[in-house]
Amino acid sequence: MSQGHAEIGGIPCLIREIYYAPPCPEEVAALFEVALTHHNTSNYALAVQTYMQAQQKWEIELTGEYQPEHGPTGSPLPPEAQLFIRLAVGSVFESAGQDDQALAEYMEAKRLTASLLPADHSINATVNSAIGSVYMHLAQFDLAGDHFLKALDLREQVLGMRHVDTGMVLNNIGVCLHCMDRTADALEMFNKAHEVFRLHFALEHPRLVTVQRNIQKAKNTFLKNSKFVMPPHKPLKVTYLPGAQRSKQMMQGGGPKKAPKKPKGKGGK
Repeated sequence: MSQGHAEIGGIPCLIREIYYAPPCPEEVAALFEVALTHHNTSNYALAVQTYMQAQQKWEIELTGEYQPEHGPTGSPLPPEAQLFIRLAVGSVFESAGQDDQALAEYMEAKRLTASLLPADHSINATVNSAIGSVYMHLAQFDLAGDHFLKALDLREQVLGMRHVDTGMVLNNIGVCLHCMDRTADALEMFNKAHEVFRLHFALEHPRLVTVQRNIQKAKNTFLKNSKFVMPPHKPLKVTYLPGAQRSKQMMQGGGPKKAPKKPKGKGGK
């Protein structure tokens, strides 16, 4: 990622989107579960293959046949189903480090949202967040930030400022700012995300732990990048008033002067 000052405290962590399958036939849902298991166990090729099998089976359920090319009519699946499959497959490619293919899937999802759903549909925020994540991997921080901010704007409008998904985007904007060496701004975003997560999660929840670690990394970077020059210490010269001579002697370590003893008379009196 960034080769600048942001590396001093360590690179903070993004929080990935989680995609949920829409209502679907039981056999299709079972295939989605298998695909997710393959994804979580790093069997990426099998995960993609199983998602495609699920799409094929679902389309057969709806039309009685499967056609790889649906022509101008597009897929018979509901818009939410098409988007879920594109996002899920893109997530597999992202986990596999195949960012170009992941970006292609997410961009296709963006095209589908633009043509099938209203602009204020909440899934638009999910798609923008997913695209921003890939741009972060590609070190295209300006593009990543642009998509994260679009996701944040829509989520604040639709879900509210204290929703967990809003907090997730706040964290990811913080990561983006950190990689652009805007550590103070990043720390502000991490703290906002932390405030949101504290409302919903226990202390040991992975999301809360992640943002706490991100806060610490940002603090470490901020402190190490701050150049505070301490001037050499010089005692302040003060003119002591006549009545303050005793204080001056004490400050200089001499202590108060004792009065001379009177000579003893005869017999020690």
